[in-house]
Amino acid sequence: MYALTAKAMRYMDEYTISKGIPSAVLMENAAGGLVNEIISRFPDKDTEFLVVVGHGNNGADGLCVARWLIHLGYVVNVYFVGERSKVSRAFTDQLRILTSMSKSFRLYGLGSRDDLKILQQRYDVIIDGIFGIGLNRRFGSNFAKFIEYLNTKSGFKVAIDIPSGLNATTGGIMDAVFKADLTVTFGNYKTGMFFGDGRAVSGEVKLIDIGIIKSGYSTIEDKLFICDKKFLDDTRHLALVPREERSHKGTFGSVGIVVGPNAMMGASMLAAKAAYRCGCGLVKIFCPNKYVGYFNVAIPEAVVVPYKNDDITGAMTEFASSVDVVLIGPGLKEDSTGRILVKQLLAMEIKLVIDAGALNIIARNLKPFRKRRADCVITPHVGEMARLCDEDIKVVDKNRVGFIKKFSQHYNVSMVLKSDVSLISLLNGNDQRLFLNTLGNSGLATAGSGDVLAGTIASLVAQGNSLNNSLLYGVMIHGNAADKLDTGEDARRKMMASDIVENLF
Repeated sequence: MYALTAKAMRYMDEYTISKGIPSAVLMENAAGGLVNEIISRFPDKDTEFLVVVGHGNNGADGLCVARWLIHLGYVVNVYFVGERSKVSRAFTDQLRILTSMSKSFRLYGLGSRDDLKILQQRYDVIIDGIFGIGLNRRFGSNFAKFIEYLNTKSGFKVAIDIPSGLNATTGGIMDAVFKADLTVTFGNYKTGMFFGDGRAVSGEVKLIDIGIIKSGYSTIEDKLFICDKKFLDDTRHLALVPREERSHKGTFGSVGIVVGPNAMMGASMLAAKAAYRCGCGLVKIFCPNKYVGYFNVAIPEAVVVPYKNDDITGAMTEFASSVDVVLIGPGLKEDSTGRILVKQLLAMEIKLVIDAGALNIIARNLKPFRKRRADCVITPHVGEMARLCDEDIKVVDKNRVGFIKKFSQHYNVSMVLKSDVSLISLLNGNDQRLFLNTLGNSGLATAGSGDVLAGTIASLVAQGNSLNNSLLYGVMIHGNAADKLDTGEDARRKMMASDIVENLF
């Protein structure tokens, strides 16, 4: 299952048509799937529908949907808001079929006296078929005012394929946007549904299989693999190996967490607890002497390894060699000791998870990172990514796919770019795959959430998973923990990082 840009989706449509499946068949499949979704929610034949159509293929989809609803006995009015001189061939064909099937059918919006009356009626369901995925420019104040008027009307609102006014690739809004309660999208998710304002205006999103020929995907480089609950449930065995009863703490690996002398200790504590909750056998904490008592009380299960600043290099080498994976960054300050710790770990042949403060240190001087010997993954949020790329945060946020793809390739590192919808880039030799994680909710927007994720990833590495698998499934397990806690807006509002730790499994 993928999310595609508008360009890639058009290619897949054309590819499927070139293999012998007519576009009319794809349109019938799309309309049939959408109608089935609607009637499962509105089985009462007294339900009244308003279908609003533009002059392009999205409008043709709307006419096809209207025809099926009329055929099934529903009350349907269709309102045209496009330009008559620009109607597509598919629109003309669908209108001809509809008028042939229903002699009483009337298309409103063409300048009749009843247009305003029809538009002002109350409807149970309003279906948006004005603009499709091809919209890539502003459409002017008249369309904007009309869409904003539709948003003020009562009734359940359904978008065909993409809410009109939403850029299907970027998630940007073109003058105005139809605010859907449900978006029924065809063939593949559209990337714009997940970025920018996409999630807010798409409502619930349902994907309909319309018969796109899958062999075409192999030539699309910018496709995003979708990570949702079904994907996690179907594949979680790839990262969660069975736990043998005949075992000991060494069986399940050890995580080493590095703490700087001026660190925020709570971040490391959350990471350590997450590592244990995800199943590793042992967590060792490398910290200054002055912090030992705090860690012993907060996490009695952990082994605390103290160091003195005058012997940090030797102690660090011994510590990193004693664990299966090292995590550095949670709570780490950008001071001289922090820079020494990061530089030394990058130069060692170890497995390394890099987060938070360590990323900010790397951003100041990328040369040690480029020349590193450590096998690592990194976990920046958008702000940290902007610092790594020496770019404005707004620029990075608007083109997250482009920045993660380029940075990951340039520095040969698998990584997650954390945001409301996280992007993951996994490298395997010259092969790069991009994943989009849809698990999680706004409850994750709380202090310490990223530290929990870092500990989760490190724990999976310690248990014998590859860095790539640990990164991918760590992100999904972390998001799924928040979803398990989500019983409504109040639950998301009060969620704390420690709650996420307790619900990882």
